[in-house]
Amino acid sequence: MKMNMKWPDHRPMALCLSFDIDAETLWLTRNPINYHHPVHVSRGRYSVKQGIPRILRLLESEGVHATFFTPAYTAELHPDVIRDIDAQGHEIAYHGYLHEAYDDYDKENALMEKCEKIYQGIIDKRPMGNRSPDGLLYDFHLKLWLKRGYIYSSNWRDTDRPFIHELDGKPIPIVELPKDSINDDTSYDMYTIQHPEHYYLKSGREMVQIWKEELDGLLEEKGFMNFVMHPQFIGHPSYVHALRSFIRYAKDRGVWIATDEQVARYLLAQNGFPQYASK
Repeated sequence: MKMNMKWPDHRPMALCLSFDIDAETLWLTRNPINYHHPVHVSRGRYSVKQGIPRILRLLESEGVHATFFTPAYTAELHPDVIRDIDAQGHEIAYHGYLHEAYDDYDKENALMEKCEKIYQGIIDKRPMGNRSPDGLLYDFHLKLWLKRGYIYSSNWRDTDRPFIHELDGKPIPIVELPKDSINDDTSYDMYTIQHPEHYYLKSGREMVQIWKEELDGLLEEKGFMNFVMHPQFIGHPSYVHALRSFIRYAKDRGVWIATDEQVARYLLAQNGFPQYASK
């Protein structure tokens, strides 16, 4: 569905700083050897011990809010970290339990129910958006998200622009907030010689230079930019320093920096679903 994309206060474009707190699940679910490899699992734990506190200090100092897509297993292991994120006004969104998705409606529904109860038990809130682990989606997912009250997805990669999903030929109140590997930090800052293999590192300056150039192009189109950042990697000091420079670059250009939920509610309200406007 073609949508109105006039951003608030005549801003030239919207930007979502989104983080995936895969933490230990990145290692436990990608390679069975890691159940007996505490060193690799500790790399995931770096995200909650070092990366997220550093990122939260950055976001607070820059006065911006972000979305943290969080496997519920991570939330169970590190509830105090999740409470800290929520207390600072950031969004917690759905990202599976052990970073998984099922190809069966009933199993996926039960998984989402389980995860939502975990989030609610920690921060007394349920997620409003879904980033499916590994991008695994099936033909029932839109119907399931609609049933469970989700208002956005951050999965599709076939456009730079948000769109409203349709079901049976009719628009439904679920906004797609697309993302792509060019805006995924692991394309630049992840190194491992075992699955998932990544061999090439770029400096933080190189990484954000690519992002700045992408942002410049999207500014010309009054577009939208969404991120996939992983605190266990981008949470290292040099990359946090580079991320600060990118945030300031975007702010200097008048970009609206908001959570995925804020953007979704704004777009729904502007495109036929006023009841979803932010309160």
